Amino acid sequence: MKTTFERIETALRKALQKRGSIYFSYTDVAFKYPWLCFYNTGLVLKAKLFNGAIIHIIGDSHVRPFVFKSPFLVHHISQATAYNLNKDNSFSQSKRYLDSFLPEVNKDRDVLLLVFGEIDARVHIYYQYMKNNGEISIEKIIEATAGKYGETIRRLKDDGFAVCVHGIPPAARKNFVSNLPFLGTPKQRNEISSMFNKKLGEFCQQNGIPYIDVQSISADENGFIKKKYLADEVHLNGKIVSFARERIVEAFKDCRKFY
Repeated sequence: MKTTFERIETALRKALQKRGSIYFSYTDVAFKYPWLCFYNTGLVLKAKLFNGAIIHIIGDSHVRPFVFKSPFLVHHISQATAYNLNKDNSFSQSKRYLDSFLPEVNKDRDVLLLVFGEIDARVHIYYQYMKNNGEISIEKIIEATAGKYGETIRRLKDDGFAVCVHGIPPAARKNFVSNLPFLGTPKQRNEISSMFNKKLGEFCQQNGIPYIDVQSISADENGFIKKKYLADEVHLNGKIVSFARERIVEAFKDCRKFY
């Protein structure tokens, strides 16, 4: 039998799930989300009063470091992959959730930051490689994944949004005892993450889209994530926020006002 608190918690989580905004744990949903609503309301009011840009960050769980960090307004989509982000009726419904957030973005004032692809690099790319018995190279699968992600990026840019893209974090060095679906060795995941970031960065450069190369600052000399940037087994911590903000401000300083 569920307690009253558990019923309220479940109801709130289901309500958030309908719009894709699942915040990271039951405790976060019950306690952090209401305060985040107040924070977001204040951020929007400030933007309207002073005509300052909001950075709408839309992505998977790697948006976590940006919660409560001005001028970022977080929109989280659970279980989204870069590959299926532009696919109608995907398992995660990520395209529908993404499109539901877009009306909140002021095209003339705000910036849209996309954060997807880590789950592709950590799980799905190697899985597809093994599923096809190695007949399709990992590089080809990475190219296809970056290309499918690019469809969404290009669509948003063509729709008039000021878009930029957050690269994926480096792979973690150690083998994990975890329920998370890690596939491949640390070395293989390292190579996949590095190659995916390279392909994604090239796509952005070719299409005139600012790319936030988080790997350049958070990877060690061997390409693995530095301890000081590690929040947990796969996520970056809040130290990445100032780096991302500086790169975004630099990219859009001539057409956006930041506070």
